[in-house]
Parts: sequence; C-alpha cells; structure tokens
Amino acid sequence: MKNKFKTVSLETMIDKHIGKIGTEKRDSFESKLRIDLLGQAIKQARQERKT
Repeated sequence: MKNKFKTVSLETMIDKHIGKIGTEKRDSFESKLRIDLLGQAIKQARQERKT
C-alpha cells in the first residue's frame, strides 16, 4: 500500500501557510511565537523555584 501523504519540512509549511521570511504576516507570527515561548519559559522557571 502506497503512502498517500507527502512529508514536508516545518519551514516549508510555515512559508506556505504563514508567508515567506520578511513578510509582515510572517514577522507578526514569529514575534507572537517568541513572546509565547518566553512566557512559557518564565512560567516553568517560576514553577521550578516554587518546589
């Protein structure tokens, strides 16, 4: 049985659905992603300090 799905890289999917590097939509996406990751890191650090 042949595989119906094609494997593509995450970068390719982001380029296709969000936009190429340098576009306004891509910059906004990456900025929001960085903020979310920073928030998660702070939350984890606070939890580790608490215990």
